[in-house]
Amino acid sequence: MFNKKLALSGLIVATAAATLIQAPLSHAAALPDSIQFQLNRATYTNNTGKHPLAVSPYQLHNTSMVPLRPLAESFGTAMSWNQGSHSASLSGSFGKITFKANSNIAINGKGEKVKLPQQAKMVKGSLFVPARSLAELAGVKLYWVPSTRTITLTAKNAIPATRMVSYSFNKDNEGWKGGFADLPVNYDKSIYELEHVRALLPAAEKNLTNYALKLQGHNRSDDLFMYLSRNVDGFVPNTTYEVKLQFGMYTDQAGGMAGIGGAPGESVIVKVGILDKEPLAIPTPGKDSMYRMNVDKGNQSVGGKDVKVLGNITKPDSAKEGFQRVDFSYSATVKSNAKGQLYLLIGVDSGFEGLTTLYFDDIKMTAVQK
Repeated sequence: MFNKKLALSGLIVATAAATLIQAPLSHAAALPDSIQFQLNRATYTNNTGKHPLAVSPYQLHNTSMVPLRPLAESFGTAMSWNQGSHSASLSGSFGKITFKANSNIAINGKGEKVKLPQQAKMVKGSLFVPARSLAELAGVKLYWVPSTRTITLTAKNAIPATRMVSYSFNKDNEGWKGGFADLPVNYDKSIYELEHVRALLPAAEKNLTNYALKLQGHNRSDDLFMYLSRNVDGFVPNTTYEVKLQFGMYTDQAGGMAGIGGAPGESVIVKVGILDKEPLAIPTPGKDSMYRMNVDKGNQSVGGKDVKVLGNITKPDSAKEGFQRVDFSYSATVKSNAKGQLYLLIGVDSGFEGLTTLYFDDIKMTAVQK
């Protein structure tokens, strides 16, 4: 374990194609003496915020390579460079560990030679070393999140305090899934018009860059539930967190309008859940099988045990044409599952028997361990 200056006492792990919030982190949000890299991103994050890198961390034959000096500076440990041997050494309670450029041999704290999966490499003046080997030599934990290609180094006894993730969808759907429930398993696709895709946000002027997640469906079954969901991992298993979920929804539905079964704005209810299991639409048994949610979401304007009502899809200014943004926020105290996961659910429960089209963007989650 590192000494006091090198104590890696925090964990910040981002999820699958989730991005860690890249604004400078406050001391309340950041975890002390930890460092996080993301492959192919020329920044790293520690308890003082986000910092630039001359060269991005990269993967070489399935081995993640990270720069040594930013790690040493983040942890306040001594790092020395021997120009004659082209080697760098870190010193701490683990002893002295040494990496040599263009060599796949490192020296551990006992003075023993250790074979590395890849050679340490000098890239534009920065010495890159295999991340997992560094963690093993220094006696610390390495957390790897494949969905976001994120590496976090932290002390073995560290307890994650705060997680912050953000999703903007400008490159892909970032691991979010879409689904539909409360409709027949053998529904007619031509009349339900179901769609969950990543799409450009509708705008008064032509939009070529700002993407969101689109949910669309024609309620032909009197009660259509459309939803988006995503798992977030990297939490302490079976641990309670205070979680805040924020997102923007774009709607074109005006208030005070009449519709079959209910109003197209007021009768389409926005619901949110933060869960310890994946929300899924499951076929019911029997001849007239229906898709039903495996969590208690309630029905239409009423929430359930697992999913709560936030409002409806009426736009702020009904006098104006087109789509408008509505911001939602939801907080809950939840417990992670045995795998250290939580699941986010955003959905709409429709009593309006017509076509509903919505876009969701800028989804943010902050979780603080209690």
